[in-house]
Amino acid sequence: MQDTNRWGQQVGLVFARLDEQQQRLVAGLLSKSVGWGGDTKLSLATGLDPKTIKRGRIELDNDLKDCPADRIRREGAGRPRVEKKIPLSGRD
Repeated sequence: MQDTNRWGQQVGLVFARLDEQQQRLVAGLLSKSVGWGGDTKLSLATGLDPKTIKRGRIELDNDLKDCPADRIRREGAGRPRVEKKIPLSGRD
């Protein structure tokens, strides 16, 4: 049990230095190596949603074909710009 806690701490330390795409892909890779229950284990260690880890595994299985190398997120991903959130009516 102590080894598992140490592993989780070390994974958390490494993940704190990675960007979103790197976290997703490394989590997917580690999840595959852990095997059954890997998504849950990685989710607890990293704070990532299990769906994100699953997406990382799928991207790896597809040889990263849909992952742009020059971007962290896909085109149109992420939060909308603030200008799009605030309605123009009511402003002076």
